[in-house]
Amino acid sequence: MKRKRVVAVKVAYDGREFSGFQRQPDRTTVESALIESLRRVGAIGSAEKNRFRSSSRTDRGVSAVGNVVSFVTSFPPMSLCSAMNSELRGAWAYAIADVPDDFNPRWARQRWYRYHLPKVAQDVGLMEELASGFEGTHDFSAFARRDDRNPVRKIDSIDVSEHGRLILLDFRAENFLWNMVRRIVWVLDAASRGEVDPGDAVPEKKPGRGRTGLASPEPLTLMDVDCGVEFTVDAKAAEVVVAALEARIVRADTVQEFSQHLLSALRPETGREG
Repeated sequence: MKRKRVVAVKVAYDGREFSGFQRQPDRTTVESALIESLRRVGAIGSAEKNRFRSSSRTDRGVSAVGNVVSFVTSFPPMSLCSAMNSELRGAWAYAIADVPDDFNPRWARQRWYRYHLPKVAQDVGLMEELASGFEGTHDFSAFARRDDRNPVRKIDSIDVSEHGRLILLDFRAENFLWNMVRRIVWVLDAASRGEVDPGDAVPEKKPGRGRTGLASPEPLTLMDVDCGVEFTVDAKAAEVVVAALEARIVRADTVQEFSQHLLSALRPETGREG
């Protein structure tokens, strides 16, 4: 009889192809796709029986490079990722770790989110200055959807950097409130473009002073989750994932090339002498 163990698996997914992470009736979500892939290959019987758990329940449209799920299974560990990938579309399993029986990926030490913000005349220096004010422990009630959870959170760091036509905002913390990162991004962006008073771009702003919008979900990616365990990349699964991603890059390049040609055709010519 095969020994049952608790394993943790690192997964990546394109959030645009799912209706969020958490299971919902009659909708394809990341969680439902992962559970169904495991059920089809015989790795689990059910999510409840095999204690399927996840680290981060990302919103609809949000992607991930390194989310973590765990479950009880007797499936051969070094072929598990490849087996899962044979049943997945738009999501990939690529690394695995044996973990203790009481392991829960929700108890992560740190989560790292990155927001890819298009450059549109922002004052990046001001954005960096304002971002530093959100670091540390604060009451983030003004920057999250209200629920029953304690609104006090500690942000370890917010790093702002420029990368081509993008501004990258990297958030690291043990955990975040619902919509917290996207609301902070919105106010930092708006303040750095002069659309919001910088005095409102503070974590504990006074109630009723200025609205706080919500940045789009698609540019947000969960980059990694530190659960305090060492993962082993499945080389065979990685080869398949790399091939799939390279094909996606080619398709994206084709779309970009088409868009550039169309822009050239639509823009009026300048600099010609009659």
